[in-house]
Amino acid sequence: MPRLSRLAVVALVLAGAAPVAAQNYRDVTDTERSVRGYFGANLQVSFPQGEFDQFVGEGVGVGLHGTFLLGGSGHVGLRVAGSWIQYGRSSERIPFPGLPGISVDLTTSNDIYSFGVGPEFQAGSGALHVYGYGTAGFSNFRTSTQAEGSSNTNPFAESTNFSDWTWALAGGGGVMFQVAYGRTPVWIDGGLRYQGHGRTRYLREGSLDTDNNGNVVLSPIESETNMLVMHLGVQVGF
Repeated sequence: MPRLSRLAVVALVLAGAAPVAAQNYRDVTDTERSVRGYFGANLQVSFPQGEFDQFVGEGVGVGLHGTFLLGGSGHVGLRVAGSWIQYGRSSERIPFPGLPGISVDLTTSNDIYSFGVGPEFQAGSGALHVYGYGTAGFSNFRTSTQAEGSSNTNPFAESTNFSDWTWALAGGGGVMFQVAYGRTPVWIDGGLRYQGHGRTRYLREGSLDTDNNGNVVLSPIESETNMLVMHLGVQVGF
């Protein structure tokens, strides 16, 4: 093929590819502009702070949140968040009363359920975004025990031993890095928040026992219950 003919073919191919690339770019940017908010899910690790650190250790859990963007800038939104963190867990096997040779597993867990609402602010362009937020809401410190057979994982009885509700204030921030585009954009999300509760009554491992008559004896602790929480997860635009 003559050189001029080859150049003409290349020019035609590039001319045809340019509108397609431009359309793909418009699709991506249009999708970014059309994002009305984000839904996020993450894994969390909590680190007790101050007085709380004297009584409990680190906890693990999960978090969910939704951010609804306000106005046309895409930088201000309303954040609605919930989380579950378990800061203590213990198990023991005991004989089942009245049935010799039968044992049951008792598992006691210490959990914090939190919910909060507040403003969120975002900044950045391209694939990298940073954000900060503050929320106000409440937390439930709960200790519960469940019983299950020693050869299965389905509990046949469960009881809440102790529960205390308290207000919760949180402030935090993070970094989002976009890994998927198109109509369902996805970001990897990592961040940190400080969550304060003031003084709260709660149980920890060892705060629940039984006396000689089989009655449950509780030894609740009252202290500040502030904590630092790290998270890593994903956010999806909608």
